Amino acid sequence: MVAAMLLAMFAVGGLQGTDNETTVRAFVFTATGASGEHTPEEQGRLDAVRDVRDALGKKKGITLVNSRADANLFIEVLSREQREEPGGGFGGKSITRMGDTIIRLKVKSGDDESEFKGMGQGTWGRAAKDAADRVLKWIARLETKKKG
Repeated sequence: MVAAMLLAMFAVGGLQGTDNETTVRAFVFTATGASGEHTPEEQGRLDAVRDVRDALGKKKGITLVNSRADANLFIEVLSREQREEPGGGFGGKSITRMGDTIIRLKVKSGDDESEFKGMGQGTWGRAAKDAADRVLKWIARLETKKKG
């Protein structure tokens, strides 16, 4: 439902572009060091970029681009973290991973920007899906504000 609303809003006069599929062209990235080798923290953020791209690729209303120059929406992965899960029943170790995963993002389009986090339980994919949902809601609020 949100995706249909986004497509309708952008078709009427939202973010403009030359893309025939959608008018929202998103570039997902993270900052990396100048050296060719990545620290474990950088590698985690790069993995989060892949997860967020996968999650956004399943959403209607957004086209993912591979170049900053082709984008009108910039999504930067700031960090990702994993919170420890509580112990299993009676103080033992739980079998299934249930701790929280968090991906922190900074989203920017034109002069508007915001920071938020996607959270999931157990896997990075769940956190990325939550982050993708939050990106869509942010876009919808931005377009409503522009019309209002």
